[in-house]
Amino acid sequence: MFLLPKGNPLFENLAATKLKLPEVMNKLSSGGFTGYASFIFQASTIILVFETGKLVSALLEEQRGERQTGFEALSALAELMVTSNSGSMNVYKLSKDLTMCIHALLQGEILYKAQELKLIDIKSLLEKIKDDQLNGCLRIYTADRSAMIFYKDGNPLGFFHDGSHDIETSSTESQKIAGLPGAKIDLYSTQGVEELMAVDLLEVANIQKIWETSVARHQTDNAKINREREERDQKSVAIKLSELEDRFKGIVVEYIGKVGRGIVDKEISELGGNSCILDESASIKLLNSIERAAKLLISATNTKLLMQKLTALISAAKSEF
Repeated sequence: MFLLPKGNPLFENLAATKLKLPEVMNKLSSGGFTGYASFIFQASTIILVFETGKLVSALLEEQRGERQTGFEALSALAELMVTSNSGSMNVYKLSKDLTMCIHALLQGEILYKAQELKLIDIKSLLEKIKDDQLNGCLRIYTADRSAMIFYKDGNPLGFFHDGSHDIETSSTESQKIAGLPGAKIDLYSTQGVEELMAVDLLEVANIQKIWETSVARHQTDNAKINREREERDQKSVAIKLSELEDRFKGIVVEYIGKVGRGIVDKEISELGGNSCILDESASIKLLNSIERAAKLLISATNTKLLMQKLTALISAAKSEF
């Protein structure tokens, strides 16, 4: 995304994820705003261009170069505002003429694209811009430097280069970049202010509906994620309980013999399943039942050792879950 002139900043670095798109749009449109709003996310930048409260342009550009415009850009913006963990919004007020030029730069008709400056008669090109009364932007750039000249009716409105914050009246920087080896140009044209003001994306795009759809989709996705997480947790707990039950039975069988497995199965079943091993009151009942059975089958000493091991197992297991 090109670096754009900031003009008069109204808002900067607002947390985009804490804002609601319909409220933002209503504030800018009802206030007759002219300029642009930029939304910057980790991998995407969205620019909304306004003319006296009308949304005349919406452009999303991803870091990998893919672009979306219009309804698709607005839908993507709503999605990012709802789902992203971070993002910022900036709003800059510009003159109508300069806003028209920003529109040309973002979505205007491309007259020249990446043309090497040394292969172009720049004097003739500038004369043609004037004769055709072009509205738009001429971008002059190298791999690491860039400057833009904005035009209205073929006359330069001003100059802007990377590193500056606003429009300048001097063409010095543009001329320096034009003289660098490998310099190229892009030339974009657009309609005049009057024609642009006839366009209003807010009249054809239902921002409230776009926002509600994104919110609903996000809630559905979150519910699905939570449900899947709960299912995974339940399966994990079930596996751990099964393993705990096997260890519990192993200790009882070690002291009582094979009959001990049947005793444990019976007691656990009567207490509602192996989750009773971790339940405070149910585990006490389980241990008491095992102890009564053990006293009938083995010595008091072995019964004591058995109960100590079972109690230690349960205590350790509770800290693991």
